[in-house]
Amino acid sequence: APVLSVARGGGGLGIAPAWGALGMTAILGNAIRRVLPVALEPFSSGAAALAPPTWAAYAAFVVFMTYVEGYKAFHRKFSPMVVARALTLRDAPLHHVALAPLYAMGLFHASKKRLATSWGFVVGIAALVKLVKTLDYPWRAVVDGGVVAGLSVGAASVLSHY
Repeated sequence: APVLSVARGGGGLGIAPAWGALGMTAILGNAIRRVLPVALEPFSSGAAALAPPTWAAYAAFVVFMTYVEGYKAFHRKFSPMVVARALTLRDAPLHHVALAPLYAMGLFHASKKRLATSWGFVVGIAALVKLVKTLDYPWRAVVDGGVVAGLSVGAASVLSHY
């Protein structure tokens, strides 16, 4: 039976690959939007002043997360995989296209190893989010500052690979 393709059109890449890559970028953007206010708390006038060692920890964690999460994890591994999978959506079945960002992330219709890796990251990140939410000020702001930096590099990386 022929595969119904709704992915054609929109230049050389098609609508479905764009939905996969840009939808993934939107997911990252939403995460950034949610943690950014906490990450910026130390910079607001109403917040308790941070001691110099805490500012140093904040800066160091931002640099660390930019490199480890942003560059090594996103730019070198995850973003190329997301874009490569998104580009396979050009002639994909309708349900793959409808769920293109999740497909591009490797959350379904993937090898057993990819499924285990992708779902492991989803569960692990959810657990870390729950744990970080228990941290008190200023340490939650320090962690969220690093997360914002890493996710920002990640979002830019998906766009640059696309």
